[in-house]
Amino acid sequence: MKTNSSLVKFLHNVELFDSVSLGKTNTNSYHRFPYISWPNGTPCLIANLYLLHLSTKYKQISADGRIQDSKGGTLGQYASHISQLLRQCWIKQVDPFHIDDHFFENFIISIIEELSKTRADKPKRIDQSTRVIGRECLKFLKWVGDFHGDPKFVSPKGTIRTSIEQVISNFNGQHKVTSAETHHSFPLPFREHTRDPIPEHNIRRLEDAAEKSNKSDFIKARDKALITLLKHTGARRAEAASVTLKAIRDAQLMKYPMLNMITVKRGETYIREVPVSAIAFLEIKEYISERQKIQKKHPEQKNDYLFISETTGTPLAIETHTKNISDLRDAAHISEQACAHMFRHAFIGNLFTLLIERHKFNSKDEFEEALINDEVFLKKVQEWTGHKSLRSLRTYLQKVFKYEEGVNKTVEGVHESQTLKLYQEKDDALFKRMKEGKISPDDYAQKRGELQELRDRELSRYRK
Repeated sequence: MKTNSSLVKFLHNVELFDSVSLGKTNTNSYHRFPYISWPNGTPCLIANLYLLHLSTKYKQISADGRIQDSKGGTLGQYASHISQLLRQCWIKQVDPFHIDDHFFENFIISIIEELSKTRADKPKRIDQSTRVIGRECLKFLKWVGDFHGDPKFVSPKGTIRTSIEQVISNFNGQHKVTSAETHHSFPLPFREHTRDPIPEHNIRRLEDAAEKSNKSDFIKARDKALITLLKHTGARRAEAASVTLKAIRDAQLMKYPMLNMITVKRGETYIREVPVSAIAFLEIKEYISERQKIQKKHPEQKNDYLFISETTGTPLAIETHTKNISDLRDAAHISEQACAHMFRHAFIGNLFTLLIERHKFNSKDEFEEALINDEVFLKKVQEWTGHKSLRSLRTYLQKVFKYEEGVNKTVEGVHESQTLKLYQEKDDALFKRMKEGKISPDDYAQKRGELQELRDRELSRYRK
């Protein structure tokens, strides 16, 4: 009997009861709803009842209604977390309600000590991930206790002994205290790790790997378009997967392109506009030409999503974007971490740096004050980054000021700086392609002229 296969499966297109009002039954629809089985294939009733309980809070799994993430969104994530505890229950033949404090401690230790499958000398997960899994398992067990009539099953003096930790944060001189339930076996919070932004030299190596790839012209063009989109929009994986051809076309028709992006990690569908340099659309334009060839081969799979599969023509899954960046990382022989979300950290960090330079902020306190007191400024920053919380923006701001407290350079503005830098990169790349015989001198002259025209248009974006 296999005990290492996933315990979480998914039901497709599920409709669940929500409430009755004015004689009408209200339901919630889910494209992929998780359910959990024991390793022998029988349903884990207590866990599935818990997921049904959670479904009343997490009614929407996807921001745009199109589920690509095979993990099933938030509910799928929670199911995955508690399934690890349930696997230990199966191995030890212990019912979740009969878990004791020692059992839970050993479970946390086991996931702390679990090693990576790809790097045997490294742990499988960082401390923050262990804490997240542990907290979700505590919530599950607390619900199990309530279900069995023991509300103190998980509590400071309960069967599973917990404590409340106070998290104190300082924002703009004001202290905010939040409480979180914790267990003595959890890794200490100060060991948490945050992902760094991807450095410019690694982005160039990824772009070079995509250009030199032995894969098809379609895959090469798609990889370059993906890097461009991640680099110049700060998109999350799911947001990149949800970009449509219509959004690209609409942006290209604008004098100063603004790309509509669906923001995920919100309770409802939210569209934000991100300013994108017209020069950045060059790779996307080349990819769309290749995309049209694939679409003609699969007319039955006609759709409006930018990124599609070469073999089927269907919208590309979120995980495929992750794998594509991982494959490029391997091809570029990059030893350090390089993943899709690191582009987002780099985008926001660069944006903050340029905003600080443009507005002559000399410290992070001055920048924070502008975010708090200037509603227009805050709204614009949040619109570009897609953040709901001002607190979550602080992480990026602290990184910008990590090594020097004052930034007081004179620049024309955010897009002026980005455009000049991007123009030079693209011009150098074009010249290199001509020298390598990949394009003719006439093609080089034509493309360079187009590039210069786009540069000049972008430079006039904020000039009166």
